[in-house]
Amino acid sequence: MYTISTEEEKKILYFLKSRGCCLRCCLRFIGYRTSDCYCKPFEFAAQIDSFDMKDHISSEETSCIVCLGVLQDKTQEKVVIKVIEEVKKKGYDCTTFTCALTVPVSVKLREHILYAHMSKELDIHKSVIDALRTRLQNIKDIWKSFMIPKLEQAMKKSADLLTPSPFLIEIFLTYANDEVIFKELMNKHKEGNNKQKKRKCNDNIFSRKNIETLLIETTDEQLVQHFTISQIVSKMFVSVDNILCSHSSIFIGGCYNKFSRKLSQTPWFINGEKKVDTSVQDLLCNPIAETMKAESIKFLSSGREDVDVRNIYGGRPFAVELLNPRMTNITNELLRHLAANINQLTKQVQITSGLKVLSRLDLKKLKEGENVKTKFYRALCVCQSANGDSLPQLENLNELKNIKIIQKTPVRVLHRRPLNPRMRIIYEMRVRWAKPHEVKKLLQISVESTNMFFILDVKTQAGTYVKEFVHGDFGRTKPSLCDLLNTEVDIVALDVTGINLQWP
Repeated sequence: MYTISTEEEKKILYFLKSRGCCLRCCLRFIGYRTSDCYCKPFEFAAQIDSFDMKDHISSEETSCIVCLGVLQDKTQEKVVIKVIEEVKKKGYDCTTFTCALTVPVSVKLREHILYAHMSKELDIHKSVIDALRTRLQNIKDIWKSFMIPKLEQAMKKSADLLTPSPFLIEIFLTYANDEVIFKELMNKHKEGNNKQKKRKCNDNIFSRKNIETLLIETTDEQLVQHFTISQIVSKMFVSVDNILCSHSSIFIGGCYNKFSRKLSQTPWFINGEKKVDTSVQDLLCNPIAETMKAESIKFLSSGREDVDVRNIYGGRPFAVELLNPRMTNITNELLRHLAANINQLTKQVQITSGLKVLSRLDLKKLKEGENVKTKFYRALCVCQSANGDSLPQLENLNELKNIKIIQKTPVRVLHRRPLNPRMRIIYEMRVRWAKPHEVKKLLQISVESTNMFFILDVKTQAGTYVKEFVHGDFGRTKPSLCDLLNTEVDIVALDVTGINLQWP
């Protein structure tokens, strides 16, 4: 294995400098790995006899032939200014950050062209050049080694490179003539491969993947033949095309009661027309999203109730995913204030438990609960043929346990769900005749005859269509309450009274 001598290093450095490489690119082509040499390149180089600092200082005024200015201080000053502007404008309060950099695609191609000319023009053994290729430092790693400390100081935030931080800053550097060099190589490549079969991929697309594919198929001799150094000289610096800031999702959850029978769980549109003024999602999530300055939200819950179904007592577990929130330092005091504020703003929906910042494990529990939990309902049912206590079979329902029923997809939801019969279990029931004041309270109207109404409390497997279990849905649920009582029964009002899930 060859090691580079001082004389060979001088030759390579002179070659790189004379071809238009910036000082940091010279260091990385030689294979220096210490972060100090890239954070303070001029101080580092001044201590090495191989470097003529006078020439390197003057060369920094023009764009590097390889990195196009990505590693030069002139570009970095603009990057820091634009990052600070974007972070302040969006108001992100996260105390840590992770940084991602996108550089011009042609940088990799320029590196290979320079190595090809170095190998041809310098009187240095090929093994030395090949060894240098393996030691070439990645341009993004070099950039981060000296730019991260600058960004930390400017933003007063700490870089978190191991975890990583939930706050991501993406920096996009572009070069106006980036595609020209690719097209030149592409045309030369086609000329030399006219007899080959048509390739499966589209080589004409300017992308990193296609650059890498072409470089695998192109030798150093071909690169030297296709490109002179003057052809790839950079006439301008890269520009800061865009700065994107984003924070990973934060999840907040609790339980809610729904007291309205005219409220959908999520915004309800049919043919673009809003069917109800607001929804559980709007009433719960919008205040949370506004407080946390989230870009958008996703509403998650353990099941859902119909528009005309209330959810009372313990409440339904829910979570809201806050996408790209700006405010991320969430205290328990803030969550208590937020829950109290939501409960004051509306009486249709109320948060019954304190809000909590959730983990991914919590969300998994919420999702699993949709299938494994048991649920409790109270239904006000009506039997037109009943009169007072003239329905002796009613009390017999209290003795039934673990009734297996088969339910085809209800008619009312066939437009949005596939036809899929499924088996569910009715674990137990408690049935009694309704008292007049209960009927009037549930219906919220004056009812002349209340002796045909009864109350059904039922414990079911998650996913049971309770309405259809009561009235049978034209025989699509078997057995139904109609079958068990041997008479027609309908449901007048339904409440969810319990969801057996520990949450949050």
